[in-house]
Amino acid sequence: MFVMTEPAGEFLCAVLDRAKAPEEAAIRLALEGDALISKLDKPRPGDAMYDHDGRKVLVMDERMSRLLDGSTLELQPTAQGEKLVLIQ
Repeated sequence: MFVMTEPAGEFLCAVLDRAKAPEEAAIRLALEGDALISKLDKPRPGDAMYDHDGRKVLVMDERMSRLLDGSTLELQPTAQGEKLVLIQ
């Protein structure tokens, strides 16, 4: 099962707020070649959706859900500021 921590949810919600994203939009995790990318997108049928404070903040298709099964998305402090990391 994929898990998004509370701090990661807060971070994604703040990203959506700063982008002035519409309420129906969320961050989509997807593969582009061999790279994991994130982009603003709307949920699609069959997507796994993750909420924070009642707002959908993260979506991924079935393939990404299978690939990230057992992973945790969390917020990690760095010298350049906080960033999202996937922990397996």
